[in-house]
Parts: sequence; C-alpha cells; structure tokens
Amino acid sequence: MTNLMLNLNVLKERFSHVAHKIAEVETSITEETSTYIERVEPDHEWLQAVRQSVESTECIFVYGFAQGLAIADLLDIYPDRLLYVYEPDIIQFYKTLMNYDLRDLLNHRNLHYIAIGEEQLNSVFYMAAVHMQQTLAFVALRYYLEREMDVLREIKSKFEKFQVTYDSNLKTHQFFKEDWVRNGLYQMADMLSSISIESLKNVFPNSTAVVVASGPSLKADIDWINRLSPHALILSAGSSIQALVKHGIQPHIAVTLDGGPINGKVFLDPRTLEAPLLYASTSYYEITDRKTDHKIHAVMSNDEVSQYFMGVDKAHTVLSPTPTVTGTAIQAAVWMGARRIIMMGQDLSFPGGKFYADGVEHIDDEKVASLIEMAPHKVPNVQGSFNQASDSFIFMKDSLENLFEALPGIEFINSTRYGAVLEGTAWMPVEEAYELIRDQEFDANQVANIFKGRIDRVNHDSIHRVKEKIINTMEDLNGMKDELSVLLKKINTIRELSRSKPAKCHQTIAEIEVAWSDIVFREWFATIYEIVLPLEIAHFDQHQPLIAMEQNVIRKADLIHNHLGSLVNQIKSKIPMLKTVFEESIRRIDAINM
Repeated sequence: MTNLMLNLNVLKERFSHVAHKIAEVETSITEETSTYIERVEPDHEWLQAVRQSVESTECIFVYGFAQGLAIADLLDIYPDRLLYVYEPDIIQFYKTLMNYDLRDLLNHRNLHYIAIGEEQLNSVFYMAAVHMQQTLAFVALRYYLEREMDVLREIKSKFEKFQVTYDSNLKTHQFFKEDWVRNGLYQMADMLSSISIESLKNVFPNSTAVVVASGPSLKADIDWINRLSPHALILSAGSSIQALVKHGIQPHIAVTLDGGPINGKVFLDPRTLEAPLLYASTSYYEITDRKTDHKIHAVMSNDEVSQYFMGVDKAHTVLSPTPTVTGTAIQAAVWMGARRIIMMGQDLSFPGGKFYADGVEHIDDEKVASLIEMAPHKVPNVQGSFNQASDSFIFMKDSLENLFEALPGIEFINSTRYGAVLEGTAWMPVEEAYELIRDQEFDANQVANIFKGRIDRVNHDSIHRVKEKIINTMEDLNGMKDELSVLLKKINTIRELSRSKPAKCHQTIAEIEVAWSDIVFREWFATIYEIVLPLEIAHFDQHQPLIAMEQNVIRKADLIHNHLGSLVNQIKSKIPMLKTVFEESIRRIDAINM
C-alpha cells in the first residue's frame, strides 16, 4: 500500500474534510509541480521564536504543514497543547502525503485539526475559536515567515474578525437560547400551513425594493414612501413599522426577525399587522399568533431546530441571519426578484443624538439616552461630517457591507439622509431616487396575488411526520433523564476513586465516556441543547480536548467532575422546560390538523 493510501486512511477517519479535498484535486496534480522542503534537523532558532509566541497559551495555530517535521517538533515540545494546522498550498500537502508515511503524526492526539486550501480556512478558525480558552498563539513555518509575512498578518486579522463574529453569535444564542427553541417549535404549526419564502423566487422580477429601517433620518423623508409605493416594493424592517403606521403608511410587506418578547411590543398596535408579514422561524411567536392571514415564513439557515423537525435541508434555505433585520429584508427582496435596493432610515449611528425615528416606542427613553451617551465610535455620515456610533452599530454596518458584496449584480442606493456612509452603496437623496424609478410601475395587487392559490389544503402527511418526530424526541428526552441520573452518580464517585482506587477510577472514567457518548450522539441532542445551553456547551468544548489529553488520573477525575458534571446537571435542568415546549407545539399542530 502506498504512502498516499496509508495517509488517506488516517485522514478519512480523523479529518475527512481534508481527505475529500485531496480526492477533488488529485487528478489535476502533476509531477512537475514544485514544492518546498523542510530542513531535517530541528530549527532551533525558529523554535526559540515560537516559544516567545506560545508562552502559556493552550492552543497553537500553525500556518504551514510542509513535510510535518516542524509540526512533530512542536508536538514533542508542547505535549499539553492543541495544534490547529493550516496548509494553504493543497499541492504541497498532497506531495507530502505521497512521499512520506505520516500515520503516527496524523494520529497524534494533540494534532487537533488540519485544514488545507482557502476554502477550509474558516473551518480551522471555527475549531480554534471553539477550543481556545483565552488567546490563540499564531505560528508560521520559516518558509512562510520569509516569503508571506503580509499574508500571515492578514490571516491573523481574519481570525480576529472571525472570533468577534463567533463570540457575537454565542452571545446572541445565550441571549435568546430558550426563546429560539420555543419560537421555532411554537411556530411550526403556522409554518406547516403558510407559504414559504422559498416558494416566492422571482415573483417580482427586475423590480426595485425600498427597505425602510427605523433610524432617525426616516423622519425627514417618511412622506416620500407613499410616493415611492406605486413604483417599488416597500418592505418595513422590524420596528420601522411603528413609524409607518403612525403616519398612516402601510408597507407592502412587514418583516420581523428578532426572537425576544420585546419584539412583541413592536407589533402591539393592530395596524402594524395589517400588511402581509414575512417572519423568520426564530422570530417572536406571539407576533405570528396575532396575525391571522397573509403570512410568509422563512426557516433561517441557522435555525437547526426548525430544519430538524420540519425536514428542511439547510442548503435549501434562502435567508441567512444578519445582526439587523434590514439584512433579512434585503435578502428577501432580492430573492423575490428585486435588482435595485433603496434603503431609508438605515442610519447605523446616532445623527443629532437620536436613536429611532419618531413613532418607534418599544424601548424606553432612559435606555436610549444611555446607549447614545456611551457610544464610543465616530463614523463618517453621508453629509460629510461624523455621527456617534455604538459597537453594535459598527457590527451591523460591517455585516450589511459584507452582504452588499455577497450580492453582485444588485444596485444598492443609500437614501438615509443623515446616516453613516455605507461601502458598496451609492448615496442618493430620496427625491433623486424617486426620479430614478418614477417611470417604473409596481402594483400593490402583485403582493396580494402571491397568496392566491399558493396555500393548498393542509398537507396531512407533512404534519404527521413533524408531529411524530416531536413526539419521538420528547419520549427519548424522558429516557435520557434516567441516563443522566446514572451518569451523574458515576461522575460523583471518580474524585474519591482517583485517590484511593486508581484502577477502579480508570474503569469508571471509561464507563462515563461511553454513557456520555450515548447521550450526545442522539440525533436531536446537538440541535436542541446547543441552542438552550450555548455558553455551557462552549465552556465544556473548550476543556474537553484537555480532559482527553490529561494522563494524571487525579487531575483527569477533577476535570471530569468539574466540567462534565456541571454540564450534565445543566442538561438535566432543561428537561422540564423542553417537555412543556414539545407538548405545546404538538397541541398547536393538532389544532391545524383538525
């Protein structure tokens, strides 16, 4: 058997994504392709420089694999660290697999992750972000240090941005956690009986869409919306619906995304629910409950709960989450056929020391004043001066600018009169935007027509499948409760056993590992619990590799007791809440199936 086959067998087992990538490119690699060769003897000067970078950091990001010699040196020097290795040159890695038997190295327990090629860079970032406890040490092979220093700085900068997004997503999950599970399951009955955004592809071809946000600039131009309405699809994003209805304006479609109860206050006025409603599967369920007809649902790409129970393939979801509902509205408009987006009220800053447009009243004035006072940033505005901005506004701004870049062929016009400058858009006062589209026609009946003939009779087969999946999960949850109790008893014995009966402790730890695997490898476990316990699971994930590496039985028992024991108790504590949510979801599904 060749070196390549031997190495690929290990990669298929440990790093299947790498093996798959090698299979993709194998036929295009020729013998003439040049590669770089590491020096065989240890590079002591380089290793000394590495020591200064690594210090006490638990996780080491290594840029470059070469023939694996430097990697092997790092594994020898740092037996208690986790290595995350990224080789940008796929051909280089392939030639190494061909020429050397790397099975021992690839199987090393401290070689925690390998990624190759630009497409896999985010995957290694993700694994490092999951397991790092404080900081990540960045190390590059000498070859890359001497030739690609600018690239290395860019990679480090990309990771820092990735980590900000990862931490933000984790905090968002923590903020909403139980709400997201509850929202998805409570709205499942409605999603089974309403039309989906996926079914509305290109229903308004080559149209212009006006996405209205709730920033203070909206006040200056709100009267233009009625003039734009005969020429463009009008979408209200989130709380802007309050300002619109206060001025007697109805959008063609209202869009809601946020999952917390405070979002329910946005739609308390019955007039806010008169327009057709596009709601995310993670949005607050009481809004959907109050809206009786003309609803469009969107299973979000990050909503694994709805995807799991409804049998939706993530690859087929249309909308991805952004930090602002404006991003949701833009994606929906583009999916429905818009090729020009005009944005109004998207200030992403505090022009004139204001947060919201007049009429937006779901947050108290004292909290708004505090947010403005504490805003640490100044951003250029479209009038040539500067506005104060908060961290969250900067994050939203970056997210929208990334979205603009990800939608080539779409014209973005920023008509927010006093708002922040948005890269990827053209600034245009609304009166000029109006002149641009005044010869176009958009009939409001087009929106009403999408609901005609699209809602077929309730699909009883789909309802039955979803209901059965929820029932089976609830029953398995009850069974898991007993398993957790048994597991906790074992965990509570190992600290004493590690000090008095180490052999018995090793045996009990092995039993704990099997029992824990039986719990976490349930089909539904990660889907549910990574939502309701995001920080707790993230905390355990940080420590799990270190637990696995620990050889001292006393320290290992202490780590398991402290970290796994705490997580198991948290998992068990959520069972009553989940059972209640499942039961209510079933009741709601039964109500539409009558």
